[in-house]
Amino acid sequence: MKKVVTLFLFVCAVSGFSQTEIKYHKISLENKNDTPIGLNFSISKVYDGRQFKENIGTVQKGAFNKKVLANFEKPLEEEILNYLSVILPSANKKIDIRINDLYISEYTKAFSETGFATIVLDVIEQKEGVDHIVGTYSYTAEGNGMDVTNKHDDRLKEALVQIMTQYKNTSQEKKTQIVFDPNQIILNRNLVETPKKGIYLTYADVLNNKPFAEDFNFSNKKEQYYILDASGKDKSNYFGFSDGVNFYINVSKYASSKFYAKTAVVGNKYFIEDIAYDQNSVVAAGAMFGLIGVLVASSAGNGGVPMLIDCYSGQPIFLSNSEIKTMLKPQPELYKEYKDGKKTNQEIKNILEKYYKLTLK
Repeated sequence: MKKVVTLFLFVCAVSGFSQTEIKYHKISLENKNDTPIGLNFSISKVYDGRQFKENIGTVQKGAFNKKVLANFEKPLEEEILNYLSVILPSANKKIDIRINDLYISEYTKAFSETGFATIVLDVIEQKEGVDHIVGTYSYTAEGNGMDVTNKHDDRLKEALVQIMTQYKNTSQEKKTQIVFDPNQIILNRNLVETPKKGIYLTYADVLNNKPFAEDFNFSNKKEQYYILDASGKDKSNYFGFSDGVNFYINVSKYASSKFYAKTAVVGNKYFIEDIAYDQNSVVAAGAMFGLIGVLVASSAGNGGVPMLIDCYSGQPIFLSNSEIKTMLKPQPELYKEYKDGKKTNQEIKNILEKYYKLTLK
């Protein structure tokens, strides 16, 4: 009964997303009290390299903690550049940045809330007239309180300050030298089964089969994978990596911790056999990408389910029993095969491969 009530409340909370007109909770980074932070560089340009650009996550409003999409008052590039121009005023050394990911979310407990703000960005320096990505940095800021909605601007600022400080403390020897392409044009519209060995900064790099580094180490801890730098430290801020046999995608948006999950290509999607999702992240993802598979996942309790991630939009589909049946009903033979089968992850993958061969033409 508790699950039914929880699901009912969740449906009420997100029902507003089905309306034609989407009303956003607006966030501004403008604040006259902001002051320089004493670093010896400034920002010339901000690029928006996010895979999903329609919003920046969700907040909770009202007595029932209704999920509301959030966005900046001004375009992302303008908001970020205006703030960084204040804390990093004019200096001889100038750099550019590309925002690869930026999202906020909230998690509610009995008597308090926790707000999160995550930013992943590339720092770009010019060398002999050519722009190079010299590092990819990430930070998640969090804060607790009775109502954390009005503090997301502070958390986003904290993440930016921390990342700028990380960059300042990066030695010249540890900087990468990746030629930067501001257009990020996707040349290949067909997903490569297994991208060539290497680490990939963005989803576009995967589709173009262009890793930025091929020499790296990774570890496996109970099917959760981690990229390791030369010192053995985990690097969790990239889009994904390939070992030449399998592709591993960063699932920190959906899972209960930051790691890379092994994938297989099914249709135009990444199939992940089992992901222990975080309930709060699932709800936030549902708001950001649409409600496909999220209602059933939210009612399924804690634990893992198979999952699909669209390679272009990043949209997640959590493959509960109900969701799979809904997908397969228009294909009676596949529906019967699934219904009569053992429903193992391998069986589900095989049936989905047949499904997308029939439907993606």
